[in-house]
Amino acid sequence: MLPDVLDGGNQRAAEQRTGGRMTPDNIIGRRWLMPAVLLAWRLIVAGPAAAQDVQAGSLLLTGAWAKAADNDQRLSFGFVTIRNRGHEAERLLGATSAGAAAVELREPDASAAGGARAVTEGFVIPAGDVVALEPGGRHLLLRDLQVPLALGDEIRVTLRFERAGAVVVSLRAHWH
Repeated sequence: MLPDVLDGGNQRAAEQRTGGRMTPDNIIGRRWLMPAVLLAWRLIVAGPAAAQDVQAGSLLLTGAWAKAADNDQRLSFGFVTIRNRGHEAERLLGATSAGAAAVELREPDASAAGGARAVTEGFVIPAGDVVALEPGGRHLLLRDLQVPLALGDEIRVTLRFERAGAVVVSLRAHWH
């Protein structure tokens, strides 16, 4: 039996009316209330759907996402974690997307406008190491989006690696 706080005292009233017998009303209440509460809680704490991991040669790409755009903003930032499981260094050379006019590799630079500068030489992912493209650090800048990225939207980005070649990741928009 649920505490009165959760069922509003309905369970106790039903038991008094029926002499404690199981009726369709109190069976449904007992059977479905707690699973519904647990499901709702799970959806709340789980947050947005998890990004799909992508395996490409010795690389494993995880946690891909993009920042949701404010209003009609036509730019966004992309993030992903790249794990190099190989024995040789890999290099992320660049990126493209059909949904954006340009995708730039960027890294923090306090002297640059906006606090980041474009990287033309790419990002090295050492053998056996992990490089995270993350807020406040290295990231992708998606310029001139065809449509603003609303919360939950996805944009496909092709990352171009020196050894692994072209790798497509889907970035789902979040507010992180």
